[in-house]
Amino acid sequence: MRLPLVTKKIGGFYDGRCGICCTFHEWISRQSRAFEVDFIPYQAREAELVFPGLNTLDPAREMVVRTSEEKIYRGAEAWVCCLYSCANYRSFAKRLSGPYLLPVAIRACRLLSANRYGLSKIFFRKKDREVQRSLHTMEITACEGVFCVTEQDEWRRELMK
Repeated sequence: MRLPLVTKKIGGFYDGRCGICCTFHEWISRQSRAFEVDFIPYQAREAELVFPGLNTLDPAREMVVRTSEEKIYRGAEAWVCCLYSCANYRSFAKRLSGPYLLPVAIRACRLLSANRYGLSKIFFRKKDREVQRSLHTMEITACEGVFCVTEQDEWRRELMK
């Protein structure tokens, strides 16, 4: 992955109904900036106005980032790019974008993305003991190809037949 060496700004398009996505966006927004970041939930009307064609990139499945130079990052690369925008985390983002750690970041991102609604309910609405019990009862998600398949994706699988 090549991080943008020079950029003025990035736009991050995330799932505004996801607790993990919203928490990440809020955390990034509180950090010292290396360059400007504008976050917009992909569900907002403004998103399609700012980024025509955004929905063709399936932002419901994975976060999308677009730089001021029109470079597009998706999924784990989008998360790493957002981390790279933070002045204090740039070196960590560079490490994550390298050939050894990027596959780990991709796998972690796919796992989190596939379970983000369940994890959001668990972590943002329960006490610690309830969180522990809930995590131990979660199903392990199988990954097929590039994406991890969740129960919500069953209808997509049916359409693909």
